[in-house]
Amino acid sequence: MLKRIPKSDITIRPFKAHKTWNFSSGSSQINVFEAVEGGYDDTDTTTSNGLTIYKNALYGQLKAQFYTDTYNPFKRSGRRTNLYYNVSSQDERYLSGSAKVISIPQKYIGDGIKPQSVILTVKDSFTNNNLTFVDDGYSNIGYNYVDVLNVSRLDFETGVFNFTNYYTGTVYSVSVDTNTWDLENGSQITITSGGVDYTTTFYSWDANATPSLMYVANLDFLDNPPGSVAAGNVFYNHGLIVLTKNSANLLNTSWSLSFKSTETIYEHEYLLVVNEDEFNISTNPTATVSVGEDSEMFTDSNNKITKVVSYPGVKYVRKRQLTESGEYLDYGYVSSVNSAISGGFEQFEESGSIDLTGSFLAPFITTIGLYNDECELVAVAKLPKPIKSMPDVPINFIIRFDT
Repeated sequence: MLKRIPKSDITIRPFKAHKTWNFSSGSSQINVFEAVEGGYDDTDTTTSNGLTIYKNALYGQLKAQFYTDTYNPFKRSGRRTNLYYNVSSQDERYLSGSAKVISIPQKYIGDGIKPQSVILTVKDSFTNNNLTFVDDGYSNIGYNYVDVLNVSRLDFETGVFNFTNYYTGTVYSVSVDTNTWDLENGSQITITSGGVDYTTTFYSWDANATPSLMYVANLDFLDNPPGSVAAGNVFYNHGLIVLTKNSANLLNTSWSLSFKSTETIYEHEYLLVVNEDEFNISTNPTATVSVGEDSEMFTDSNNKITKVVSYPGVKYVRKRQLTESGEYLDYGYVSSVNSAISGGFEQFEESGSIDLTGSFLAPFITTIGLYNDECELVAVAKLPKPIKSMPDVPINFIIRFDT
């Protein structure tokens, strides 16, 4: 016995589930590559877990897909804030001449990395300090541990200190007390800007490098973007973490990564309405007789005889019948408790009222099957206890399952 479920009684609700993953340096599950800007004749390669890629080719792919025309809403990839930065190095999609790329396979991210779930802890091989990177939910990843200053002048005699904020490109001219600086071991230093003294920690500075980068603890007067200092981007749906700023000193030593994957699960809900005149006749073929049924037999190509019913007719429970010889055959449905109670559905009111078990002619529903349009069984629901299908009371069932 089948019944079509109206579309209005079918509800499909999606919801997202998340799982936390943890990886560390040396992991064979994810890959770490280096991308470097270069010409087509550059054959320098980067290798991870047996995979070899040209550094300049990887750089070109990153630039073309994620870092070209990033203000065009029809071309940009990843989530973005509504902020605009007029300095390229401060832009959310700034790609320097090199980058480090963490590539996470799709089986670990599902539908994508959950925004604001990435925690990347690395040791800066230049400063030898542990940096904790987090993402802001808009594809930006950064840290709030150090500021990087591109030094243009540091006069130890006059205390003149000119530098550019490496991340924003803003130029500063401040003064310092250079007598307290320890260029070898690092120390607390005082920088005066706008008549206000700021005490910060000096970590390192390579005066002979180009650019000449100095690492200090966060300075409150710098114009860093809101939140963490930008270090790169996370492209959630692609499973890519790209460190684009000062990346040469990152991922060279020990690091650890934690993030949450996303999986969309669909909750299916079906409302099944069993009316008074439905599903209340025995399915035992010997217990019923069809009146008015139209059917025919035919033989298919496999010589199998099949019965095709064009009109099912009306099913009745067999009861006492008179044969042509004048004898009575009693096919009446008999109560298992009281054998005196028997008959068909037309005696339900009378016989059902005196049947102590309340089971006279009323089947019990224990299992519900769901079929597709090709009448293929796709789901089976088991009831916690049998439900009696009464011929005078409608019954509603709600079936839920996830896919």
